[in-house]
Amino acid sequence: MTPRVEADTPLMQQYREIKARYPQTILFFRMGDFYEMFEDDARLAARELGLTLTSRNNGGAAEVPLAGVPVKAGTEYLRRLIAKGHRVAICEQVEDPKLAKGLVRREVVETITPGTVLAEDWLERKRNNFLLALDPRGAAPGLAALDLSTGELALETVPLEDLASALARYEAPEVVLPAGCELALLPGRGACTVTEREAWEFDPELAREDLVGSPHSTGSASSRGTGPRSAPPGRCSGTPGSSSRAGCRIWRAPACCGAAPCCRSTT
Repeated sequence: MTPRVEADTPLMQQYREIKARYPQTILFFRMGDFYEMFEDDARLAARELGLTLTSRNNGGAAEVPLAGVPVKAGTEYLRRLIAKGHRVAICEQVEDPKLAKGLVRREVVETITPGTVLAEDWLERKRNNFLLALDPRGAAPGLAALDLSTGELALETVPLEDLASALARYEAPEVVLPAGCELALLPGRGACTVTEREAWEFDPELAREDLVGSPHSTGSASSRGTGPRSAPPGRCSGTPGSSSRAGCRIWRAPACCGAAPCCRSTT
């Protein structure tokens, strides 16, 4: 980790306060016409994007590593980082710098991860882009797979010995796990982004309440859904609300229906 500079400027204090809320995430920090990245984020972005790594004198005894991309080209750099399995938080200036009294206020306005991509031109047209929530605790692990781009939600419980094949079927670019859970069956981080959430978010009673209370639990198909790009071989399929295989149900719902741990885990 980069040693903290002893004498922080107000700008770097603001940066670090925001960055602390987004660990394991690259922070695109808006400064005028550029998104700047500092410290470890700068080193990572320079390596992954081929950027020039410079430094910023922070008013103290050390210089802060710095890398930046033009705002007008930000979308392409963002796409490349997501394709490499990284999470990115976009921090914008939320007031006019000309009217700001002192430091310009900044806030994260969007966080994008490999499993929450919605842009059609970022997705493969012939396959789903599943965000997979997995609770491996217990004799029968539970899976909730959500494709935000189509609104397809699949729920499944599988025997522990079949978990590896179930994960392989979904080919999810991002897997959400309860904090502290280790799962050797998951692909390496280079192939799959692993996101940890608080264990209480995987409580089965909370998930059941969400599903029962959801207007989509009646089985009505979504008019906004465009259908899956293709179904993974061997995965469950069928009409909304129906079960085609023991322990597996599939719903069609608009975008994120909030009806499963994977939905809750992205908010």
